[in-house]
Amino acid sequence: MSDNRSDKTNYFFANPTRKEVFTKKTRKKTTRKETRKRLKELKLAVTLSKVINHFFPGLLPALARVNDPRNASYITYSGKVILMTRILSSVFYISSMRKSSEEFNSDKVIQNIGYLCNEELEELPYWETINNYLKRINPDELQNIIIELVKRLIRSRAFEEGRIRNRYWQIVMDGTGLCSSRKELDGKSLYKVYNKGTEEKYTEYLYYVLEAKLILRENVVVSIMTEFVDNEGKELEKQDCELTAAKRLMKRLKEEFPMLPICISADSLYASETILKECKEKGWKYLLRFKEGSVPSIYEEYESLKKYKENEGSEVRNGKKISWNHETEIDYRGYSVNFVEYREEEEAPKEKEEKGKAAEKKFYFITDLPIKKGQAVEVAEYGRRRWKIENEGFNTQKRQGYNLEHRYSHNYQATKNHYYLIQIGHMIAQIIEGWKKIWEGIQQSREQKHRRMLENFKVVDLKEYKEEIQEQCQIRFE
Repeated sequence: MSDNRSDKTNYFFANPTRKEVFTKKTRKKTTRKETRKRLKELKLAVTLSKVINHFFPGLLPALARVNDPRNASYITYSGKVILMTRILSSVFYISSMRKSSEEFNSDKVIQNIGYLCNEELEELPYWETINNYLKRINPDELQNIIIELVKRLIRSRAFEEGRIRNRYWQIVMDGTGLCSSRKELDGKSLYKVYNKGTEEKYTEYLYYVLEAKLILRENVVVSIMTEFVDNEGKELEKQDCELTAAKRLMKRLKEEFPMLPICISADSLYASETILKECKEKGWKYLLRFKEGSVPSIYEEYESLKKYKENEGSEVRNGKKISWNHETEIDYRGYSVNFVEYREEEEAPKEKEEKGKAAEKKFYFITDLPIKKGQAVEVAEYGRRRWKIENEGFNTQKRQGYNLEHRYSHNYQATKNHYYLIQIGHMIAQIIEGWKKIWEGIQQSREQKHRRMLENFKVVDLKEYKEEIQEQCQIRFE
């Protein structure tokens, strides 16, 4: 595979039109025999190579451009090979760097990674070599690669239907802790004190990150930019740390994507004058979760206006009773705020509630998206997509194979680089997971799919499929 791949490659995408943000999918039942047959037919190593070649043609050249601080006399493996090996360990759901070295210790894997990197390899870098390299390279270079990859995905026009009202790209911001320890961490870690004033009091040290993820579609949520909260020796206060980091992150987003129409989504912590001001200055829209105590003056005015019931509505949808209301142009310190209330009622599970008793979910949102009568549900559904950063983002990365909270290195700079490489691996994996044609007739868990990819990568010779890998591809997402 040449590193001189042009950005002018032809691509074909097919995206079925949806009338609603959320749809209930039905699947044709597949027998176990049919599943076994389809699994034998899969060439997932080839699929992986096609995805990298066709959707991320700039990845390998970008990895090759990362500034290498090592002495040229002592270099055994190129930076590109080291970084690609680490990315693939995430794609294959390998839980640790040591285990990556064990799983990749085969002639076929070595050969295939060499093919992807356009190099002849006799061995792959050991996990200690990878960690030592990641201690030395600048994390900003990997962040820039992620930005380049995201720009490519946006330009592909494969994800146009994911935009709010066919215009705004929804970017969700949320913070999370990474590796934590009761011992002090290397670098600018924060700390949290638990059980204050009791004998069980203890201190936990952690790295904290504010992440901006771009919702491309329901099952494709990618990192677009990251802000590490570097406050050495400071106790974590979400209100202070996260909002301050958000201002820095939003400034960088505007610099990198000056013309991109953006709608910022976040939880109720962000329902503040600070965020409204930042969005207005940057020409962005906002759609934020709201809780009753977030901004009392907004909620009080909404309650006083809703009694007129001019914008109320309700219906039964997919066995659920939904109801809604909205009010527009609520003044908050000079900002015109639109307020949405959304409720769902469904019969509660027997073990949680009395039989026949309805369980209600209630959501509030504030936004500056224009809202006409009947549009409250649409706005609420887009607002609820904020959960995607938790489900398809952090929760997937923490609980389903990427081991985001694992301490891959005791060095802070290396920790940052591991984080960015996990984001790239997750980006690639989501394209493969969502490629409908690949998984037709196969009912496998996400973990099983990733394990199948690794198993196939160990036996398939990518060189034999060079022509197929280079072919134009058509993709329909699930």
